[in-house]
Amino acid sequence: MNMDKLMGTPTSVRVKEVTKETNRTVTLFFDVKDEVEIKPGQFLMVWVPTVDEIPMSISYWNLPTLGISVQEIGDATSALVNMKSGDWIGIRGPFGNSFALDSKNALVVGGGIGIAPLRPLVEDLLARNIEVTLLVAAKTKDELVLYNFSELKPSNFTLEIATDDGSAGHKGFATDATEKLLEEKTFDKIYTCGPELMMHGLYQIASKHGISIEVSMERYMKCGCGLCGTCALDPDGQLVCVEGPIFSENSLKSIKEFGQYHRDATGTKKKF
Repeated sequence: MNMDKLMGTPTSVRVKEVTKETNRTVTLFFDVKDEVEIKPGQFLMVWVPTVDEIPMSISYWNLPTLGISVQEIGDATSALVNMKSGDWIGIRGPFGNSFALDSKNALVVGGGIGIAPLRPLVEDLLARNIEVTLLVAAKTKDELVLYNFSELKPSNFTLEIATDDGSAGHKGFATDATEKLLEEKTFDKIYTCGPELMMHGLYQIASKHGISIEVSMERYMKCGCGLCGTCALDPDGQLVCVEGPIFSENSLKSIKEFGQYHRDATGTKKKF
């Protein structure tokens, strides 16, 4: 067994650019030396020196440049958000499966920082001339992560916005806005990433309307490559880092904890 390959070929990279997306969110850009194959939805294990190693979705790639979008939540993300050009981080990967690009008319729903892995997905879907409606949702307009989506003008792309407080776009939750969009348009698939309660609500909506859905799930991870088992899902032990992070409706039917609870670093159940 090639352990270096299994562990994702650990390497150090230097941050070359930091873009501020919101008051709490930045995108870090860095170059990789080796040619890597990346698919939308995959993630990296990112080592923050002296702090921790955490999984981060890949939000941008134009090789040799990669990007990760970070929102300040804990110690590691706080350190990443405050990094400057020239700082060093460690990366391993990419890990996990990817979104299936099998839609003809897709509804893509991103909640908060969950928009990160959906950015490359939208770009890939549009490149394949697939009809894409992107719904970007947040609590308030100041928390919307829009990247360059508002500048896109292709005929097969529509941008929708939803905020809980109504400060921009639809007033209400992403699920409310999705129900309205389904009254106006026909979609054959929903792709989503964001708070799990939001994704669970979208899963229920998709089931009601008979629409396929893929969600990007997040769980506590130590290794990212199937060795430690900390991201195992109840009841059958599927590993988010290997079988996921992308799960379709067929898999979601058997995942008992989806939208109900997750586990912390000690394995203790925590309700959403």
